[in-house]
Amino acid sequence: MDTKPTERSMLNLLLNRYTDFRRGTLTDRWVRAEHVKSGMGYIDGQRTADFVAADKRPGIPYGTTLALIGHEVKVSRSDWLTELKDMDKSHAIKRYMHHWYLVVPDAAIVKPGELPADWGLLVSSGEGLRAKVKAPRLAPEPAPLDFTISLMNAAAKTAHRESLHRDAPSIWLDRKGQCCGFCGGTTPCSFHQQPRKAAVTRRSG
Repeated sequence: MDTKPTERSMLNLLLNRYTDFRRGTLTDRWVRAEHVKSGMGYIDGQRTADFVAADKRPGIPYGTTLALIGHEVKVSRSDWLTELKDMDKSHAIKRYMHHWYLVVPDAAIVKPGELPADWGLLVSSGEGLRAKVKAPRLAPEPAPLDFTISLMNAAAKTAHRESLHRDAPSIWLDRKGQCCGFCGGTTPCSFHQQPRKAAVTRRSG
């Protein structure tokens, strides 16, 4: 039976999309952060980005591919129409991003001509997301300290919550063999990141 898409299910797809371990290491290309606020504390008019991914790959020349990639998740046509009525809402965080994406379960949510020219579009495809429209690289404003701390805070919270929503990928370390991608422990890592896989192993053992 098909399950109706939710913000949580779309965020899980984003977590998977932005996970990429370099072979033989614990080095993940991405830092992931859910529900990133535009500032710290309780401020009138404060806005939230549903998901921000930070690309740590420096590129050649150095620094040319470092990027903050923001995402706005919409699971229905009505959600998207509400967003279109107040584009200042997304701009509160988009102005600090190098790329900005709308993320939807169905491309039909966005009608032709509605997607702003400086937005990309990610659409559910099987068990992943595909870029129907690639987001252009923007020229972001320098991020103020309160937003930088807010982003760090969201990334830390997301790292703690991730194991509630998905198992860590398994990676191969030359000296240790198959390991948990998030902590390097023995896989399946029942203590840290792989409780569902560990439960299956116990049931089948």
